[in-house]
Amino acid sequence: MWLQGKSEKVVVQFGANYKAAVVWFPAGPTQNFISFEPMAGITDGMNLAQKGIYKEQQSIAPGGTWQESFRITPSGF
Repeated sequence: MWLQGKSEKVVVQFGANYKAAVVWFPAGPTQNFISFEPMAGITDGMNLAQKGIYKEQQSIAPGGTWQESFRITPSGF
């Protein structure tokens, strides 16, 4: 995903294990920022998976590991 201004651009790339993202842009004259938050599952995914609604819930076996990465590339600043 990306966000672009007049000449500025920020590209955010998530690895394949990030199944969702939260994009937050608060309202208000003193809050002029945007936040991209990679997530391993959707909001309330654990409860939804328990109810059988969310089938993509990830899990890690005891002693296992989970690894992922994301990249942020700014340009035009």
